[in-house]
Amino acid sequence: MELSVEVSFSAGHSLPEYDGPCRRVHGHNYKLIVTIAGKADAKSGMVLDFEELRRLVIKDALELVDHQNLNDVLPNPTAEAIVIFLWERLKQTLPSLHELRLYETPEYWVTYRGE
Repeated sequence: MELSVEVSFSAGHSLPEYDGPCRRVHGHNYKLIVTIAGKADAKSGMVLDFEELRRLVIKDALELVDHQNLNDVLPNPTAEAIVIFLWERLKQTLPSLHELRLYETPEYWVTYRGE
């Protein structure tokens, strides 16, 4: 069974290794969908409480990137690099982490399921 929460954050960045307009400083209102997988607990009937999952995602990942210059966090903060960075943080406290989907805009996103 899979369980997902959606959270949002805002951040700025530039892509120093990209020869195009995104090389200039700009920002995004990102949307992150976090999915865990597991069996529902026999007593509670839940894989994990939605609010507990949201709280962990905010504490262990979003607090590091929300309203930040992502170039201070990553040398080349592409959507691909950001989602891997978030995965590495979340996997430490969410061993059942199954998938991250990071939307840079409503039309552009990256999906990551670990290595």
